[in-house]
Amino acid sequence: MGTPPLQLWMYCILVFCKKKYSFGVRKMRKVILTGNGLSVGLNGAFSLQNITQTFYNNLPNEHQKFVEHHMERIQKGNYVQVDFEEAIASIEQVHDSLDSYVAFLDTTDEGKIYLESENLSVDELRSHLEKIKQIILSYTSSIVEIIDGNVHWNQIDEKLSGFIRWLQTQVQENNQVDFFTLNFDLLLETILLSVVGTDEFTDFHVPRGNLDGAEKFNFSPQDNIADFGRRNIRLHHLHGSLSSFKRLNDGRVFKLKTEDIRLKDFYKRLNTSEYFPSIITGGYKSAKVQMSPFNYYYNEFKVKMMDPDDICDELYIIGYSFRDEHINEAIKARLELTRKRGEKQRPLSRLVIVDFKSEEADKIEFVKYVNQVLGLKSARTQLSIEKGNFLFDGADSIEQISGELVK
Repeated sequence: MGTPPLQLWMYCILVFCKKKYSFGVRKMRKVILTGNGLSVGLNGAFSLQNITQTFYNNLPNEHQKFVEHHMERIQKGNYVQVDFEEAIASIEQVHDSLDSYVAFLDTTDEGKIYLESENLSVDELRSHLEKIKQIILSYTSSIVEIIDGNVHWNQIDEKLSGFIRWLQTQVQENNQVDFFTLNFDLLLETILLSVVGTDEFTDFHVPRGNLDGAEKFNFSPQDNIADFGRRNIRLHHLHGSLSSFKRLNDGRVFKLKTEDIRLKDFYKRLNTSEYFPSIITGGYKSAKVQMSPFNYYYNEFKVKMMDPDDICDELYIIGYSFRDEHINEAIKARLELTRKRGEKQRPLSRLVIVDFKSEEADKIEFVKYVNQVLGLKSARTQLSIEKGNFLFDGADSIEQISGELVK
């Protein structure tokens, strides 16, 4: 038959390389982690202090007194606690302890014998449980009240234009981009819907039926892949979102469209014995992330930080306070893989932390704190402003990034 022409050999080699090496170029894997600072950059009303004050002011007087019992600082009748999560954690402890006690009385033979022998009723305890649950729900409703009407594209384009332009360059390069947000609001979701469109990213939900006339989307990564395939742009709500709810009888998580939540006044009509917001508030976050759907999102984050076969090449952290231990531990693991020797080494080509601090002393203290929680002690491993790891001019400043960072 003779020797095949050179062009045929070249074609065969090209086909082989495409199959084996995905066109010879490994797709860049990028992780973008956002915290409350990004939302505050859009609107100062989204600050934890403002949300907490709104929550407290909306409570009836008797509920305020209960909350005050768990507060550290009440000055001249005004709630001034900035870190509300400690108080919510305390309230949740009360709820969980009482819930466990009620379950003992309700569902065990020993509990029923105790009730009968002491001539007690469990109904009043159930009433207390419901009131405490309503207080926790009031906090979520306060967030909805503040955020509703304040997450719109025109406002985002005005306040976060530099961040939007930078984000567009990230998602248009055919790379794998995983967005992880610690915020309850739908800021990133709104941005992605406008920048890339519904068909180009996933948040792992699928349309399945309706609830009270509103279209319902079930959380189901498996069904999502079956329906839409694997998408390069993925959004993970690490601590849940205000549009997500958990059905208490079977634990199934679903979400509704924000306009349906608003128009149907869903939060005010929420039957807390059937559904409850699927978000993580208060303390014990490390334990709560083991529950669905948070365990899926957090495991995805760990894969991008720890799995050598799927690890991220670039890591951008925007508006995160570095106060969540489980998040910090995963980031520490990623940095350790950067420093390992031999085949296990997986260097980060880029690590950028964006914050909004304006005072020099605050910037220095933040850099010191980040290095401390990430266990970076030597001058060689520590992150710094000089190495290009920190930007302090808000989210829009990330647009100025260019070139490789020195580590």
